[in-house]
Amino acid sequence: MAAAFNWLPASPALAQDSADGFRSPTGNIQCMFFDDDASIRCNIADKTTPLPPRPQDCELDWGNDFGLDETSRRGVLVCAGDTIVGDYPELAYGETFERGNISCVSERSGVTCTNGQGAGFALSRAQQRLF
Repeated sequence: MAAAFNWLPASPALAQDSADGFRSPTGNIQCMFFDDDASIRCNIADKTTPLPPRPQDCELDWGNDFGLDETSRRGVLVCAGDTIVGDYPELAYGETFERGNISCVSERSGVTCTNGQGAGFALSRAQQRLF
C-alpha cells in the first residue's frame, strides 16, 4: 500500500507574500496556490481514514496535506514542516477555483483538484484519493 503514495518535501508556504487559496464550506479542507511553482497544496483537518505508512525519510507532519503542480503525473501526499492553514475565502459547493491549468471543484462530497494532464487528488472526511 505504501507504494500508492508518493510524497514531496514541504513547500515554502510561509514564504509567499499573499495567500491565494480557498476553504471548503465546512472549513475542513483548506488549499493554497503557489505562484512560484504553479502548484496547489491542500490540508484536510478531520478525516476518518487511517494514515498511510510514513516514509522513512519523513520526520515532519504526515498524512493531512496533499499536493499537485501543473506537470504532476499524480497527486502526492506532502511531508510538511509548515502549514498552509489560513483565512481563505469559502469556495461554495459547485464552484471551481482555477489557476493556470490547475482546477479544484468544491462539492458536498469533498474537494477534487486536477491539472491539465488529469492528475490530482480527491479529499473528503471519508476518503482521500490520489490519481
